[in-house]
Amino acid sequence: MRLYPSKLKLLHVARRQLAIPDAEWRELLEEVTGCRSSTELDLADFDAVMARLKWLGFKPPRDTAYFGKRAGMATPRQIALIRRLWSEYAAGDDPNSLDHWLEHSFGITSLRFANSDTAGKAITALKAMASRSAR
Repeated sequence: MRLYPSKLKLLHVARRQLAIPDAEWRELLEEVTGCRSSTELDLADFDAVMARLKWLGFKPPRDTAYFGKRAGMATPRQIALIRRLWSEYAAGDDPNSLDHWLEHSFGITSLRFANSDTAGKAITALKAMASRSAR
């Protein structure tokens, strides 16, 4: 399965942050995964490359880098909490399943469209869902 564009983008952010030239980048990819292009990577390859990049000193951007602070919208802490609660409830980190649940439950197509009120409702609902499934 091919990587989401956001994961490819994160790889290139790391590459720029670490100032890795193209030739060295391809060597790193080949050493870690056997591929010479990031477009050939799957999710396991992505995880392996990210582990190497973190070992080299890459510091991933926080959630605020994606949505920023927006008046009336969900805070970065609310977004992080929703993502954490969803990954615990759904036993995975599939952003599409979270988006599907948000659309079905709250009428928003993505977490980035959640206002602070909707985020609070989503957090309450996820906590209730998690407690019911833990029983």
